[in-house]
Amino acid sequence: MPGTVPEQFDIQVTTTADVTQDDVRRAHEIVTRVLAHAPRPVLHVSATLSVHHDPAVPRPNLVSLRVDLNGLPVNAHAAAASMQEAIGLAGTRLRARMESSVQRRDAFRKTPRHAGTADKAERRQLG
Repeated sequence: MPGTVPEQFDIQVTTTADVTQDDVRRAHEIVTRVLAHAPRPVLHVSATLSVHHDPAVPRPNLVSLRVDLNGLPVNAHAAAASMQEAIGLAGTRLRARMESSVQRRDAFRKTPRHAGTADKAERRQLG
C-alpha cells in the first residue's frame, strides 16, 4: 500500500545546539521520501540528531530515527563523520528495516499454529 503517508507529516525532531536547520530539513526530506513507500499507515515519526564534541570519537554525528508503522516499531540509527552522511545512512537503514520488519511480521502471521495444540483440542473432544 504505497502512498499511505501524506506528502507532509509531523516529525518530532530533537537536536543538540550545534545541529543546523539545513541538517534538520535534510533529515525531514529523507524520512519523508523513505516513508512515502511505507506499506502501512505511519502513526508517529521521531528523529534525534546530535553531535559529540569528544575528539576521540571518530564518528561524532549521530542520527536516530523511530517510526510507528500502524503499531509496528521500526528504528534506525547511524553514526558518521558528517551529519549529512549520518542522515543518509540512517535513511537507508530505515528503508531496509521497514521492509524487513513488515516482511517478517507478515510471514509470522501466515505461519500455521503448532500442530500439537490442535491435537490436544481434538483429544479433549473425543475423550
